[in-house]
Amino acid sequence: MGEAQPVVVITGATRGIGKNMALYFAERGYKVIGTGRNRHKLLELETQLCKLSPGSASVQMDVQKKESVEEAVRRIREQFETIDVWINNAGAFEAIGPTWEVDPEIWLNDVTTNIFGTFYGIQAAVPVMLEKGHGRIINVVGGGTIGEFKYGNGYGTSKTAIARLTENLDAELEGSGVRAFSLNPGLNDTDMTKFQRETKAGRKYFPRISQAFEEKKDVPLTWAPELAYQLAQGKLDDYHGRILSVYDDVTNLVDKANELQNNDFFKLRMPRLEQTQRS
Repeated sequence: MGEAQPVVVITGATRGIGKNMALYFAERGYKVIGTGRNRHKLLELETQLCKLSPGSASVQMDVQKKESVEEAVRRIREQFETIDVWINNAGAFEAIGPTWEVDPEIWLNDVTTNIFGTFYGIQAAVPVMLEKGHGRIINVVGGGTIGEFKYGNGYGTSKTAIARLTENLDAELEGSGVRAFSLNPGLNDTDMTKFQRETKAGRKYFPRISQAFEEKKDVPLTWAPELAYQLAQGKLDDYHGRILSVYDDVTNLVDKANELQNNDFFKLRMPRLEQTQRS
């Protein structure tokens, strides 16, 4: 990234994992632009960010609206000229229950926020990065990405789609200097997981989540920001296009990177039984 202070944009940065990432990057010298819809929370975040990294900012943006994302990127370019890292963190998960019973509008809001929010961010940020010949797109995935997630179908399906979108995007960016990654942040104590624990539907269909917190299986709040930072710094570039998790040890990932070659480690794949194909 050169000697200039790098710029990271984080969507959904006013709370939860996004806010933790924003503060973490600011503490490490990045100019951080946090985005979200709530102007009051954005101003609070901006004050915190500027104490850690002067020149950081917040920008009001609705990831569900293409024009809003484009306008935010236009403003960011005017003030900061470039974007080195874009983290698609904003997400929604409120449709809980059997797929045939959940409110279609709530389900659609989850899917729209997660998939289209990521898509609009990519469309707006990648051209900026291509102009400079470098950049990192980090897309946050989550529960249901690599396995079944009953009663959370909208969230799990959309996060799986993001993982595939990331792999496809990264292949399209080959040789450009811009790389894309999927990041699984693990189980975090956030407003989203509190909703799953405290609402009537959440208590009914996700008792295992409450149990996980009771057993203290949630991850430290620094783990997701740490992994995002390592990706932003290029330490895990060998894993571009793949799904990395906070449950993986970064040192071990670096040591094992030469074993990737053309294998499908950390990708969405469908293992097949031998000798099942038609001859």
